[in-house]
Amino acid sequence: MKVCLVNDTSDDPNWGARATSWALRELIREAGGHVTSTLYQYRIGLPQRDDIVDGRADDEVSGEIDDIAPTCWREFEECALSVMDGAAFPVIGKALTDCDVVLINGEGCIYDRTRQSRMIFFIAYLARRFFDKPTALVNHSIVMNDPILTDIARHVYPLLDDIVFREPDSARACPVRLGRVAADAAYRYRPEAVERWWPPTAAANGQSRPQLEGTFDPHRPYACVGGGSVYFRDLKPGYDAIPGLVRLCRQLQARVGQVLLTASSAKDLRLLEPVAERLALPMAGAELPVQTAVNLIGNARVYVGARWHPSIFAHRGGTPVIALSRHTPKMNAFLRQAGLPTSELDPFALEEQLDEVMARVDGQLAVGEPLREGLKAKAEGLGDTVDENVRLLTSRLAACS
Repeated sequence: MKVCLVNDTSDDPNWGARATSWALRELIREAGGHVTSTLYQYRIGLPQRDDIVDGRADDEVSGEIDDIAPTCWREFEECALSVMDGAAFPVIGKALTDCDVVLINGEGCIYDRTRQSRMIFFIAYLARRFFDKPTALVNHSIVMNDPILTDIARHVYPLLDDIVFREPDSARACPVRLGRVAADAAYRYRPEAVERWWPPTAAANGQSRPQLEGTFDPHRPYACVGGGSVYFRDLKPGYDAIPGLVRLCRQLQARVGQVLLTASSAKDLRLLEPVAERLALPMAGAELPVQTAVNLIGNARVYVGARWHPSIFAHRGGTPVIALSRHTPKMNAFLRQAGLPTSELDPFALEEQLDEVMARVDGQLAVGEPLREGLKAKAEGLGDTVDENVRLLTSRLAACS
């Protein structure tokens, strides 16, 4: 069965983006499908020159590309008719034509009124209403914080054949109370024991040592510190997060020993490189293989950060997560799903809240192995649900057999 995978993020250097899309591709293959057409996130997130057929695609003055993506629900039908007439979004139209089933990977991309949010819903509408393709919006979270986006969602969700949220908070936020919950596809990944991926036994297993900047020994206790997209959304212009991160890392060195900085996204390097230089800390960059990232975070004593997928990597290994959750609803959604206490720790107030952060670290470290085993058991249960993201595919294949 031919599958069109929409919002494929496997071309993104971000650890979580790659992990999720690669996992979805594996789930599709195991279910008996084949990805024959792909719409990558760049095409959805940004206007492209080939969105317009035989028309002026560039602003002659600024050089910017015209954006013909619908801006509200009332523009959806007209835009869809333009696609069917061959005048707009020809690449999207061809991708939807050349498939049997459409799976849309929503991830954490649906919030505010971004182009990516609107295009995810528009492609879902186009695929189901005009191309008559079985369509599912899966593996996704939503933040319904904009009335126009909420209006779009209210019209599009009822058209779909399947809706799978990656955590319960989003299911509750759905304006039409449809859909079900299954874990993020990245829960397919499990951390390996240190002996399997670090010298001296790594060479015997045919594996290479991960390339890290700085001195690091995973056989000794270590904490992981990450960044977060919250720092790059212009929520607090001019804010300098580096002093707070430096103080946090010094405190973690005193409590745990080693501190490993985890730049799971290229953007995080802006925050973490100065910290690494100031404290001579090792850093894992965004170019690392996904399994290596899972291994590093999943074997840490604690993870402190505001990144969704690194938190999943931590959960899979039983690593407690201290989430910098204010301004990022997805992090409290993660904590609730993982069975961890929710948090109002502010990523823009690390220095002021450092005592509270370290109290949480101390509390989780004090519980020790029983906490790790409980977290791993919960994560294993969530991992057992990831194939629900391709239930539409398996049901269609079953109906054809």
